Amino acid sequence: MPYLAWTVIYYFYTTAHPVVGFPWYSFDHTITFSAVGFHYFAHILRTGYYHLYYLIVILEFYLLFPLLLKFIRRFTMWHKHIMVAAVIWQLAFGVLVDSQPFGIHISEVMQTRFVYSYVVYLLGGMIVALHLDEVHQWIVNHARSIICLTILSAFGAEVLSYCGRYHWLPSYFHTDTLVFAPAIMPYNVGAILCVYLLGVYLVAPQRSLRTRAAVQSGSDNSYGVYLSQMLWIPFLLRFRNHLGLHVHWQIGVPLALVVVYTAGMIFTALVARTPLAKAVTGRSQVTWKSLLPRRHETPEVLRGDTGDSPLDVVDE
Repeated sequence: MPYLAWTVIYYFYTTAHPVVGFPWYSFDHTITFSAVGFHYFAHILRTGYYHLYYLIVILEFYLLFPLLLKFIRRFTMWHKHIMVAAVIWQLAFGVLVDSQPFGIHISEVMQTRFVYSYVVYLLGGMIVALHLDEVHQWIVNHARSIICLTILSAFGAEVLSYCGRYHWLPSYFHTDTLVFAPAIMPYNVGAILCVYLLGVYLVAPQRSLRTRAAVQSGSDNSYGVYLSQMLWIPFLLRFRNHLGLHVHWQIGVPLALVVVYTAGMIFTALVARTPLAKAVTGRSQVTWKSLLPRRHETPEVLRGDTGDSPLDVVDE
């Protein structure tokens, strides 16, 4: 439902004409409801508009999950071998895409839309989930090493990106045009682990209940923020151009990140309290009462949907 709903939303959004003055967009039904428009709608529905392609990948995950779970559980003693094989495939895939063996060309669209590009994340995620306690402890124990190696891998990827302009560097080491380049994979995995460590830090018992409530709210609304982000980014650009502002990227990028994330949070929090909640935000509908800051009377551990306000905490 979210995929269909947002495909429709982005279809109307992207077929609108930019105009001078608020709201800076104008709809032309002669284009929106034309043969060309319907062809464009069929295209984005089939391939996934911009970032919505990832919902197609998630749907593929859902379809394969029951079968793969039986496979993973049946070969419990082979989990390390399966993980190694998945990593080898992920690295080899990037080389195969670049070398185009037997004249087979896999376009960027085909790379990002199909599950064979995410083998290490799908199988690896399932194996990690089945050994979560051990993996969690290992990640926490090696936190500093993980952070340092992630920084080094990011630096290495940037160096390879710079060297990509020279012919002596093999093409499969380039990081600019290859979506699943082998050189990028160490950073991708390291970044995931670093985000996990940040989450562990933010929800640790030492953190305040207010902080943990804010994290819970961010988790509840993250799906809606992801889905709606391409509404706010172009709108923000048109607003900047309308005012004629020139902002250095060092300031503009962090500021845009905060504005877009905040807009997505507010939008998701409001829609989640309407009958459109499931289709638009991917969340079950919650009450309007939970939107307001409140304190619970019982000192229970935060769990479930606690609302959307950072002030939605329990008494200590």
